[in-house]
Amino acid sequence: MKGNLTIDNGNTSVKVAYFIGTQVVATNRFLRRDSRLLDRFISTYKPDTAIVCSTASSAASQRIEQLADSRCRRVLHLTHETPMPIRLGYNTPQTLGRDRIATAVGAWTIAQRLDNANDVLIIDAGTAITYDLVNAGGCFVGGNIAPGLNLRFKSLHDHTGLLPLVEPSGDTPMVGYDTTTAIRSGVMLGLLGEVKSYIADLKLSHPNLMIFVTGGDGKWLHSQLNDGDIIYYENLAAEGLNRIYLYNETNENR
Repeated sequence: MKGNLTIDNGNTSVKVAYFIGTQVVATNRFLRRDSRLLDRFISTYKPDTAIVCSTASSAASQRIEQLADSRCRRVLHLTHETPMPIRLGYNTPQTLGRDRIATAVGAWTIAQRLDNANDVLIIDAGTAITYDLVNAGGCFVGGNIAPGLNLRFKSLHDHTGLLPLVEPSGDTPMVGYDTTTAIRSGVMLGLLGEVKSYIADLKLSHPNLMIFVTGGDGKWLHSQLNDGDIIYYENLAAEGLNRIYLYNETNENR
């Protein structure tokens, strides 16, 4: 059976997945400069079609897209004008990140399978942390963008004279006992408090809220939120991209 390749060409890395129908068969992640790994992935699974979501425009990113174009029979390049199963209520859809569209479609699709009476909040903890809201009727309402975990650590180091670049792993006390723990706790507990506060405030206006967490730091964030109702879904963007491709392959959008 012929399969479909999804390529999420992000700010930091490239995430790929191979689907047969709606089932994910394999996934991989690699640095953008190492396009050989994508070539190897395509050679292994031989996808017939592909959908590409790009948030970067470097020469390396273009090589990723060109490789997909040359190896697959049909390639769909996601834009805000691509037919999809949700509507974009964003005032400037042309500026909306393609990755945000993909994760929104993925989360809304899964939510529809579980309970279509829910609004959906997607928290994507990557280079940036994004909060996106899709209502139960399938309209992308909007969201917020903030610096991600590692970007906060790097900003403190880059924009101060003496503060060191601190790693996220290590002791994280409520009150830092030296400069390293003060930075680590300030960044990590601050981010966690921000997310918890945002969720609590949004639930006041959207009480039937289904929450998804994804992204490179999503697993850590989900574990710290410690809420059994919040869903961690690693391949949310890939699920959304595959859903968009299938939507365009059928008569569903006509």
